Amino acid sequence: ISSTRSLAAQQVQGKPGLKESQSFNSVFLKTHKTGSSTVQNILFRAAERRNLTVAFPLYSYQFAYPQRFSRAFVDDLPAGAAHFNLLCSHMRLDVGEAQALMPAHSIFLTILRHPVQTFESVFHYYRNMVPAFQALSNHSEPLLAFLEASAEFYDATDSSNGLARNPMAFDLGLNASQEEGPSGQWMKELERLNRTFQLVMIAEHFDESLLLARELLGLEMEELVYVRLNVRHKEKAAMSKGLAQKIQAWNWFDVQLYRFFHTVFWHKVERYGYMRMKQELDAFRALLRETATGCLAGDPVGPEALTDDLRPWQPGSVTILGYSLKQNLTYAQYSSCFRMVLPEIPIRLIRVARSTGLTGLLLF
Repeated sequence: ISSTRSLAAQQVQGKPGLKESQSFNSVFLKTHKTGSSTVQNILFRAAERRNLTVAFPLYSYQFAYPQRFSRAFVDDLPAGAAHFNLLCSHMRLDVGEAQALMPAHSIFLTILRHPVQTFESVFHYYRNMVPAFQALSNHSEPLLAFLEASAEFYDATDSSNGLARNPMAFDLGLNASQEEGPSGQWMKELERLNRTFQLVMIAEHFDESLLLARELLGLEMEELVYVRLNVRHKEKAAMSKGLAQKIQAWNWFDVQLYRFFHTVFWHKVERYGYMRMKQELDAFRALLRETATGCLAGDPVGPEALTDDLRPWQPGSVTILGYSLKQNLTYAQYSSCFRMVLPEIPIRLIRVARSTGLTGLLLF
């Protein structure tokens, strides 16, 4: 794989190879159903390549969500490590607690997606788990039914309903259940977030976002290669304009959040340089195509066609797709490709096995 990627990589790197000790310290706030699993996979691979220390949840694969993040939810620092370098599992943000855990001047990143697509995806993915959605599981048009009678289903006092309204704002630690208030009030919240986060990525401009993150973290172009993870099989018709408007009205804070940071994002692209961005995008996308051709057996497939280690977790309400790898790969090629398509939960198990010396559990 590395040989097929070398030419495209050389076109954009133009500098000596990576020093394995090169470090970065970062908090990636993993929002729900925004493409964040793909970003997390990239960061995990970069951390492994540099032998960095990742902060993992004490239990499960998330930090006691939907409670606000606390250092008490983090597994112990491995022996010999001075501090954590990366915090990127699901949590509800508490900026002070995250800053207290991580080194000073750690880079804060997150990702947002258009609120209509985000909420539609959240609703169907978590339909059997979020209390506000559960009563609608067998409805012929459950999303529309929820939006037309949300007061009947939604209890704002139950934190388990955090994803049922303004899910991105909820993940970011904001009071996402409130009714729309004075613009000055929520603008202060957005400005505070803008001071906290060095980069808010935009899912609809995913590759551009990765290039901005690359510069902040000091990553190499080859470290950004990805396939889209945690993607669901869709069996639905296009969304009507009326339904999209209802979603935006219900998720008014997420709409403001997205609009604000969409503008901030393009200011960052402007400073990066439009011509530079275009040139690097062309090279990066060539690298992505070469990587997919070298690694993947084909398009994403359902869980029944995948081996256990490559099968993503299935929520029950929708089918989550994964990837099969080509059969003729060398060990080194397979190892690289395997990491790229590995779902979140197996990544955690493998990292824990490494840190505890249980190398017999490792698949690569």
